[in-house]
Amino acid sequence: MMLKLKTNPYNFLIPVKEENQMILYNSLTSGLEILNFESGQFLLEKSQYSFFEYDDEQEKYNELIKYLYDKEYLIDHDKDIKTLFSRYTDENQYKFAKTINLTIGTTITCNMGCSYCFEFVKPNHTLKDDKVKQGIKDYIEDLILKSGKSIETLSITWYGGEPLINVKAIEDLTVSLTEVAQKYNLKYVSNIITNGIYLTEKNVKILEDCNVHSVQITIDGAKETHDKKRPLKQVNKKNYEVILENLSKVPLDSKINFLIRVNVDKEVAASIDRFLDDMGDYGIWPNRFKKVSFDPAWLRTYDEIDTSEEELDKRMNLDEFFDFKMSFRKNIMNRFNVWSDQTQLKIKSKLKWDLPTYQTTCATWASPISMTIDPNGYIHKCWETIHDDSQAPASVFDGYNAEKFTKHSSFNRFNHNEVCTNCKILPICDTITCSHEAIKANVPVCSSWKYKLEDYLKEQYINMLYSPETISRPQVFALENTGHSAK
Repeated sequence: MMLKLKTNPYNFLIPVKEENQMILYNSLTSGLEILNFESGQFLLEKSQYSFFEYDDEQEKYNELIKYLYDKEYLIDHDKDIKTLFSRYTDENQYKFAKTINLTIGTTITCNMGCSYCFEFVKPNHTLKDDKVKQGIKDYIEDLILKSGKSIETLSITWYGGEPLINVKAIEDLTVSLTEVAQKYNLKYVSNIITNGIYLTEKNVKILEDCNVHSVQITIDGAKETHDKKRPLKQVNKKNYEVILENLSKVPLDSKINFLIRVNVDKEVAASIDRFLDDMGDYGIWPNRFKKVSFDPAWLRTYDEIDTSEEELDKRMNLDEFFDFKMSFRKNIMNRFNVWSDQTQLKIKSKLKWDLPTYQTTCATWASPISMTIDPNGYIHKCWETIHDDSQAPASVFDGYNAEKFTKHSSFNRFNHNEVCTNCKILPICDTITCSHEAIKANVPVCSSWKYKLEDYLKEQYINMLYSPETISRPQVFALENTGHSAK
């Protein structure tokens, strides 16, 4: 049989001359293969043409072609890029959404005055009104009844300002939202994003009682950088030390996992070793490695904030941050292994293969059943607008109406702009995932994967071959969209 085929436009072929091989990676399917050099050259040659004819009775590379076609590295010649991308679109992704990702701002007030915070306007709004609390419960129940979806999970993120300023709202709403989940046989999960100052033993117990299983805390490097970048509004009060003391007092048998987010610029990067030393001195990490992990994040610059030239000079570009993140992973591995040897734990850390995964648009924006609710009951489609009532398309007092979110759910990364449409990194681009920023910038800052992908995959493969004790074999995981991608 004669067929017309072409190479998938999202293929990457990466030569590994040391092994006379090629790495084949596809950014749309997350497929990863190792080809011998001859097979790689064959695929590379075919990629130069708009299509090629394939005779399954005479072709020398018959088995190879069948395999590559089955894995979609080769596709039918008449399949255009839009059709190829379409089954992965957010419209299809969220058409059958089964999770309500609900972010609740218990307050917009914060005890810190971080200069880089996107909430540059912080109105004094706190969720105290019982009518709003009841309205949130009623709205979620109305959503479940009207959405027409087979909802399975109600996922709550407690947010602020500093959400622990208003613990009572967390307690009250946990009771009512748990009742809703039980009534409709939904799985209930929750997490909180906090600066850690009020993460006292009492509040940790409250969070456990409220079924909070995950806590994200931001600590920007060692004391000198953290206290400068995340200053307390109340002067002469301990900051960095309080957070570390709070973490060190969490019971070892706590059901809560802690993710320490580090917003990285050049100053923070320079203090990382001192920060990790402190983690050890306070008995936080690696002592509690099963409960504590790290998430270095690129410190973004917001147009709305008047950032001085001095501060801008301290910022990293995405490539610099990418390099930092890679060195941080190795730092964590090496420190853990030294500690493991000292404590005779007999466990060795390996690097996980860091493979880019398919990026969905932020669920809060794109999914008609996900949203952020501010302390006054206004509904937002991005937590970066929580301080601005004018950007709320609905209110909990209106009753659920999916049509009010049509503008948001209709956002399409593939059609957003010509530059991104024609980019083979688009499926794994981690900067266009934030629709709010993508629309504001039109063409977002390009992902580091655009420049680093090929060298980085090769580096990991070579490490796996020559230093297998330092890196595990690659695994491809589905992206779990928590409702706030790329934040």
